[in-house]
Amino acid sequence: MRADAERNRAAILAVAGRLICDEQRDNVCMDEIAAAAGVGKGTLFRRFTDREGLIRALFDDRTGRAWAAVRDLAADPAVPVDERIQTFVATVFDLTVVELQPLTRALPDGCRSETWAPWRALLAELIAQVVPDADAEFLAMAIFASMRPEITDMTSPQRHREGVLALTARVLRSE
Repeated sequence: MRADAERNRAAILAVAGRLICDEQRDNVCMDEIAAAAGVGKGTLFRRFTDREGLIRALFDDRTGRAWAAVRDLAADPAVPVDERIQTFVATVFDLTVVELQPLTRALPDGCRSETWAPWRALLAELIAQVVPDADAEFLAMAIFASMRPEITDMTSPQRHREGVLALTARVLRSE
């Protein structure tokens, strides 16, 4: 990809992320994103085709960056594994329930299961280190299921987060 095309893509994703995720603005139009990114509408539509394409690219960009961080965290032998798990779960919660919530609600297929498969597998690997006789794969799925953004609609984000972390702590103490 040409340097100017990459710069435009990065600017568009940064602006879209700020408007949609950080400011939690609903119904931001493509014209507004193009203007704020300093690109023409044609550039925006050539790069992302439509609003769904832009939202999916933003989702992939943000999850990709977060994945690199959690992989590094999970592999850090200087941190006890149970602490790595709690930090991993807190990071995923903040990403899925807080940061990406506007994106997952805007995508027609919502939060695709295959997106989170490597995340669940990594969590299962960590759980297996702490609770070797447990069905770590199922426990990882259960923890991920408890982070569904719609649960926050029934309670507060803080209560939801605390509940997910308490559930994770219990899983780690199971025998």
